Amino acid sequence: MRKKIFTLGLLYAALCLFSLAVNIKIAISLFLGGILALFISTTLLYINKLVKKTQWYKSVIPNMSLYPTNEWYREHLERNFDVVNIGSSSARYAFDYSGLPVKAFNWGEQPQSLNNGFKILKTYFSILKKGGMVIISLCPLSGLDIEGKWGKDANDKYYYILPSELINDYSSVAKRRNYPLVYYPITSIKNLLRKTLGKENGQNTELVKTFVDDSEKWIRIWKAQFGIMSFEEPLSEANNKGQERRIALLKDILAFCIERDLQPAVVIPPMHKSLSSKFSYVFRENYINSFVCKANNYNVPFFNYMDDERFNDDKYFRNSFFLSEEGAKTFTKVVLKDLNIL
Repeated sequence: MRKKIFTLGLLYAALCLFSLAVNIKIAISLFLGGILALFISTTLLYINKLVKKTQWYKSVIPNMSLYPTNEWYREHLERNFDVVNIGSSSARYAFDYSGLPVKAFNWGEQPQSLNNGFKILKTYFSILKKGGMVIISLCPLSGLDIEGKWGKDANDKYYYILPSELINDYSSVAKRRNYPLVYYPITSIKNLLRKTLGKENGQNTELVKTFVDDSEKWIRIWKAQFGIMSFEEPLSEANNKGQERRIALLKDILAFCIERDLQPAVVIPPMHKSLSSKFSYVFRENYINSFVCKANNYNVPFFNYMDDERFNDDKYFRNSFFLSEEGAKTFTKVVLKDLNIL
């Protein structure tokens, strides 16, 4: 970008000199126009910089203390970690290793496709000790292919944690993160005004009216995402093909771990009973069990906590799908004990 600006500056100077030799009025107009353009561009760059300080912009940036980047290694001496997990939003809220006698990272992100979770694992797996545990956290519909069903900015957070060659459409991602004012002008200005007026909220403060209402919301979202009319029907042709791709992907993840002397395990975190009760035996066979069974060539541990009665209390959940802080601490102890880590 600096080279481009420098080149344009040289061309502009040459144009001004040439016009001066031809017509002084044209030269003055070009000079004044250049000053105006410089002022506007400088102002926009300054506003763009301010936008990057808003909570809206920063909310996309992952917690970088959870990723052993080069910067992390310069500040930490820890090596040979015991356990990591990958997974999407439910994993992000399900695992809390703080206060436990293990060295661990929660690499769950919101959102995170199974493919991006694998890319994170491939990038940072060397932090694990020989025989370290890799928990692959799944959701009820992880067996279906999500690629292309999320918005274009779903990969933006990976700008910070993955090498550029592993990020889909990296060029567009980099532009959105570097110039939010250009690519999201209305949203940028709105959030900058909120920050200026002191009306930013640190978190989404929307309250769950009831767990039942929230569970119905999740079901509507998933059905719309994957074009599912009824969970009792067989998978559509498109979802069958998507599941085949996910089976191959999960096989690759398991093989990657085994080949590097790591111990993979597949886990589905607990859900509030208002949500777990909506998944019948037929659904679980078609969408969960068949997916894991076909992918699990290495017979790795598979723990499904969807209906775990130890989590029947509402206090363990922030909504019907995500565990609360207390729920995450309790669940993490449970799963680590089941995996013989504690």
